[in-house]
Amino acid sequence: MLLRRITKHIKDQNWFAVVLDFIIVVLGIWFALIAGQWVDSRQDRAALRDAERDINGEIQSTYFFAYERLSVVPCRANRYLDLGEMLLKGSDEWPGTSSPYGAGLQTKYRVFPLVLRSPVRPWDYSVWDTELSKGTLSIMNAEKRQLLSDFYLTVKDAERQQNNLHLAEARLQALAAPLQLTGADRLRYYDRLMEADAISAALELTVEQLIEMIETNHLVTFRDDDVPLVREFLEERNLRRGEIYGDCASVVSLPLLERSLGSDE
Repeated sequence: MLLRRITKHIKDQNWFAVVLDFIIVVLGIWFALIAGQWVDSRQDRAALRDAERDINGEIQSTYFFAYERLSVVPCRANRYLDLGEMLLKGSDEWPGTSSPYGAGLQTKYRVFPLVLRSPVRPWDYSVWDTELSKGTLSIMNAEKRQLLSDFYLTVKDAERQQNNLHLAEARLQALAAPLQLTGADRLRYYDRLMEADAISAALELTVEQLIEMIETNHLVTFRDDDVPLVREFLEERNLRRGEIYGDCASVVSLPLLERSLGSDE
């Protein structure tokens, strides 16, 4: 209808009406574009809020895994020292070694005692990688996005070091059985133990860095309805860790969780 009206105005040489019709068309297109952009912007912001909520969940897990790793450092150090001392003394007869660890998933189906044990956890970054590739995070504050990018690179370092440590400790599993070990054999196993120690120390430094990044920049929050569930989870995991590692394992608490509790009181 508008097109017929414009055509009629041109035939009648009513140029004022033609200009007015043109302005109406332009304004209509402009308002349609603005409305579309407004809808898209709302959808983008809603998608970002959902992504940030899920990223917060990932960081909560990482926060716990980092403190859990540090909680067993004394157990790890004592066990390494004991094995090292055994390797550096004695005859060609290696008596084997019993496991100091309680039952758990890592020992459930094993035939031989577990010589070395440390937590193996799923350092999760799937939400971050997915939302980053989808472009959901493009409207996030640039400084925050860079901070999270650095954080997740460190998470991936922790995962790599954990996997390397798991393999390094597995190379010492033969010490569970009685063996004939020459002096050269003992030194070879001692070198493997030192390699595992170096990897473990690097992992412990990495998780300390993760904790510092989380707490300094307040990368994680705990909602009111999260708190009782997280506290129950911590109590259960602390109890279970004590059963596996013994008194050498310290109790894990999350300072940012305790601060959120304190701010509500």
